[in-house]
This record gives sequence, structure tokens and C-alpha cells, in this order.
Amino acid sequence: MSHSVKALKMPKWGMAMKSGTVISWLVEEGADLDVGDEIMEIENEKVTGVYESPVEGKLRRCLVAAGETAAVGALLGIVASATTSEERLDDFVARFGAP
Repeated sequence: MSHSVKALKMPKWGMAMKSGTVISWLVEEGADLDVGDEIMEIENEKVTGVYESPVEGKLRRCLVAAGETAAVGALLGIVASATTSEERLDDFVARFGAP
């Protein structure tokens, strides 16, 4: 598996969506993800839906807790191999911009 770090970002479900609330994480940190796995429920003003993983790898961090709201495009979590260092993950979050 690659040592690249991949972002899980707040999706934009509809033209007017500016933010969404993470209702619940359906997987825990450390879970192995495949593309299409259901990983969290998100709610906005008009819809509640399931967020499917756009990438494969290990869910290394959940950055927005259940019940918290984040802007469209905000970093919700990160996926990387188990061998990716914590320092590399910290650097990725810092460069992306913390939620």
C-alpha cells in the first residue's frame, strides 16, 4: 500500500449546501476501508445521507466528531497506510488546515 495520505472531506450535496453535520461515524479509527464503504452519516438542511469512502486504506484519524458541523470541503478524516508516521499525518492536517 502507498504511504500517501488521503483526505476525507465534507461533500457538497446540492448547490446551496455550505456545511454539514457529522451525525455518526459508522467505522472506528484503525478500520480498513475500501472505496464505497459506508463510513459516516452526514446531515444538512435538506438531506441526511451516508458518506461512502472515496479511497481505500486505513482510517487513521476522525477529525470532526459526531454532532459537529463543518464547512463543505473541510477535512473530516484522513486515510493512510498503517506504516505512515504520526508526524506525516500531523503535517498533512496542518497543511490542509485544521477543521
